[in-house]
Amino acid sequence: MRANFVDTVMARLDGEVATIWATVLLRLEDRPDVALLRRGLRALVRENERLNVAWNDARRAWVPAVRGDVEVDAVLVEGAEPLSEPDAVARIINTRVDLTRDVPLRLHLHPMVDAAQGPWLLGIQLHHAIGDAKALAHLLERLWLLCAGRGSESRPLEPSTLTDGKVLLAALRQPGRVLGLASPRRRLLAQRGMGLRRSGDTAGHALLATARLTLPQGDTDLQASEVFFSALLAGVALRESPADGRIRLRMPVDLRRMLGLGRTLGNGCSAVPIELSLKEVRSRLEAPRELARFLRSEVQRVLDEGVHWTTALECMAVARLVPARVLRKNARPGLIAEPRTNTLVVTYLGRMDTHFTEAPFRIRSMRSHTATWGATGLSFADTLNINTAAFQGLWTREELRDFTERVAGWASSGFGLRAEVLAP
Repeated sequence: MRANFVDTVMARLDGEVATIWATVLLRLEDRPDVALLRRGLRALVRENERLNVAWNDARRAWVPAVRGDVEVDAVLVEGAEPLSEPDAVARIINTRVDLTRDVPLRLHLHPMVDAAQGPWLLGIQLHHAIGDAKALAHLLERLWLLCAGRGSESRPLEPSTLTDGKVLLAALRQPGRVLGLASPRRRLLAQRGMGLRRSGDTAGHALLATARLTLPQGDTDLQASEVFFSALLAGVALRESPADGRIRLRMPVDLRRMLGLGRTLGNGCSAVPIELSLKEVRSRLEAPRELARFLRSEVQRVLDEGVHWTTALECMAVARLVPARVLRKNARPGLIAEPRTNTLVVTYLGRMDTHFTEAPFRIRSMRSHTATWGATGLSFADTLNINTAAFQGLWTREELRDFTERVAGWASSGFGLRAEVLAP
């Protein structure tokens, strides 16, 4: 078992610490039934061989490791001390897990001091080498059925069948995708784009803030994904110096759907660079819907060019052919654990309600976190949550809050949305 594409390159550089955790954070109305969750988790781990693995430091690889009930029960960690949401979130996203021993899936349950927002917080994490955020959503759908004793109503998730061979064959159907490797604009690992200003060069503890926007009912012209991406672009443009340059985002594109692979437990995204002129973005800051249309056309152009196949080929070639010494010497900061990156990684997860309709508890609100310098967006109920992430040492808490407030303020004034900011 291994990760795919840029995750493979990162694993060669830094082992298990390089690959990130996909995290969803839920505020609950009541304390969940812990015994019920543990029974469901036991069944979930038993039926998924991809969860029965451990990291082997000597081999720098994932190896089979069958888990017993005691090990699976330890997946759910219960906190006794009531915490504020910022403190609980910081504890969850900064907890180190010994992947040579522990299951690469983790649940954290904490009582909250500010009970009015939901007296309990449940954090759910999946290691990205096992599966990405989309896989985590499908895994949770399965967990809810197992908790209810209804496992027979759907099939267990199959291990990922996305292979280098399938990607290579798909890419070769259009030779331009291979020739695209000659262009730095189409390469994920190229030294391009504007580096965001930062406080230092050492990545410390992870930080999370959220801009929560209330979406209007009935506005079919306003898409949550476009608000997410355009608000982030505006935040960058408002924060950075007015000098001309390129804003370079990294955006994951799911290859599973394009290859017809369906619901599997794995990570199937190839990251693509989205380059935008800072001047072009600035010229549209007073016209939010125009900025959203501009961004949509640029993203569609990148997809039409098949850059997601080009970057997949690039990472496959680098991971397989480049000696470890050369790889580490020439690796960009975005690929090594310290320092991390100055190119924002942006992921829109889509509407999450459907993945939690069968959950054995009532959810008041939802946030997400991925340990990168970037942002994840999701829609839940009537809200769009823009979850910004950084590391202490690259940005301070105040810098992350300032950036998130700029994102929220621009989206609120430009699209007429009610906004609040949750920040450490």
